[in-house]
Amino acid sequence: MGALLPVGSGPDAEIVDELNRLFSGTDLKILRKHNRKEKLFGAGHRLRRVAFRIGAYPARDYGSDDAKRKWFFFLHHVLTPATEDAIKRILDDAMTRTSITAVMFSVEENSKASHPHLFPSNGEPLANYLNAAGNKYLVHLIVQAPMNDDAEDPPGDGDPDNGEKPIDWQTLKLSQPRFRKTKSGGKGRKKKATKRPRK
Repeated sequence: MGALLPVGSGPDAEIVDELNRLFSGTDLKILRKHNRKEKLFGAGHRLRRVAFRIGAYPARDYGSDDAKRKWFFFLHHVLTPATEDAIKRILDDAMTRTSITAVMFSVEENSKASHPHLFPSNGEPLANYLNAAGNKYLVHLIVQAPMNDDAEDPPGDGDPDNGEKPIDWQTLKLSQPRFRKTKSGGKGRKKKATKRPRK
């Protein structure tokens, strides 16, 4: 998604999958609930900071290629303000429009692109980013080429936006197995062994 290396596979595929997961199903419901307390994609919030907070970044090991730092470099230095605002406009609407069931992300490489932008453009009416059924936003990003290996940036964990509030992610709860108690209060009685008659 961030024109990592190579576009469409490896870290790119991982971040696309992670974004698609976060903006659908239960996670989308959690983000919407949080958005009622803090407008995640409001004017004072940066995509790179929100991405760090919700865990929208590559987390796998790609050897010498630090995909996580590349992703944050892309969000900080490569993504233009106009494209960032266009993405935030879509995500902000998805936070409140309940008819939207998901936001689906994808990336495409095009050497003729002078800068990253949404397809068909950043300035489309919101309806133009919807799928045919009208229930999903399609954030299709056009990038010129993969980034250089030295394009790395820290994730920004010490650089908060104003008005941030902790996101209440649901934690995995394991149900404890229930064992049926015996009449003796939980301790089963041992049966006496019966002696076999000798032949």
